[in-house]
Amino acid sequence: MKKGSAMSWWIWALTVTFLFYEFFIRVFPTAMVKELMAAFSVTAGTLGTLSAFYFYAYAPMQLPVGILMDRFGARKLLTFASLICALGSFMFALAPHLPMAELGRLFMGIGSAFGFVGMVYVSSHWFPAEKLALLVGLGNSIGMLGAVGAEGPLAMSIDAVGWRFTLHIFGVFGVLLAIAIYFFIRREPQRMKRGEGKHATMKLFAKLQVVCSNYKTYLNAVIALLYYMTTAGFASLWGIPFLVQEYGMEKTLAGYAVSMIFVGWIVGGPLIGMISDKFSKRKPFLFGSIILTTATIVPVIYVEQLYVGVLFLLLFLVGFFSSAQLLHFSLAIELNPIEAKGTSIAMTNFIVAIGSSIIQPLLGYFLDLSWDGVIKNGVPFYSSNDYKQAMVTFPITLLLALFLLLFLKERKHTKEKIAKMIGLD
Repeated sequence: MKKGSAMSWWIWALTVTFLFYEFFIRVFPTAMVKELMAAFSVTAGTLGTLSAFYFYAYAPMQLPVGILMDRFGARKLLTFASLICALGSFMFALAPHLPMAELGRLFMGIGSAFGFVGMVYVSSHWFPAEKLALLVGLGNSIGMLGAVGAEGPLAMSIDAVGWRFTLHIFGVFGVLLAIAIYFFIRREPQRMKRGEGKHATMKLFAKLQVVCSNYKTYLNAVIALLYYMTTAGFASLWGIPFLVQEYGMEKTLAGYAVSMIFVGWIVGGPLIGMISDKFSKRKPFLFGSIILTTATIVPVIYVEQLYVGVLFLLLFLVGFFSSAQLLHFSLAIELNPIEAKGTSIAMTNFIVAIGSSIIQPLLGYFLDLSWDGVIKNGVPFYSSNDYKQAMVTFPITLLLALFLLLFLKERKHTKEKIAKMIGLD
């Protein structure tokens, strides 16, 4: 197969579709918070844990998934991943009790772990090298549209056919996508040699040793984790119920409002990255963006009854400025030997995903702490003040990220002697 051919584009489109699907199932609980509380008779803390089960699987899978992709290729693994996501969706839809729903969410996390890596793998193996940055950036933006769809449009579907039937649709889509991936991702370019996966596996632990022995790897990743908390906690779970309670919005309108955060990410990610590359600087853009993220999320939470247009704009700006968090992945590469770039990215993503698994149940437990025990229509009722007290977490984590950023020294990458240790000199 010729690289960059029409078939290559079709294969790439399938991997981007899976990434879209992965983003969709990652975020969907935010559109059905009250429905899930009623179905499983749980409070906010337990619901946050249920949503976070996705990340309990997604986070640890980040380290081995690249090795598996090298050994088995995109076709087999993405077929498997799509089927696992579909299985998780069916289990969640049919769950009569909480443990089965948690297991379904866990399966979704396992399958989703292959989404971004699979897209990068196909972009790098089926296309010329000079198209890689464009394809990865474009693919991630298209994939993130899935998170947009999992807010307002999904709320409409839930109102129309119910959350269980909607989850069945997720499952059917996953099965159909798996079939398409299996039959259309047929063969790799001839230059791909079997045994590369074994070669990469042999070097994995040496690369991990290099990355893990660098304290800047952890400092950079923890800052990225703290910076991402607003997106993981507000946009991915608690934003819609907060807006419904604070502004008296219909759930669908609240969903469209929260989706503006992801639209902001889609616009801001490539733009901030491009400007940062032009100036060859990361920290100044991170400082400014963290401050501006704080300045835009605080009025959303604490200024009462904003005009809807202003609210939409502020939420877009929250996402736009938050997208600078992607610069931490560039820093992860620049702070480590270039030969270990994949491992440094995987380690950073692993730590960020751990943060996502913490913030969602943490906010839920904070809501429970301030809850006065009122139940309405079989669902715990949390007041606006309950949400505002819990969401003080967001400005605190952002300011903590800003403080830690003071101790992170930015430097240009230079090739180090450690390359000899990993056998790539």
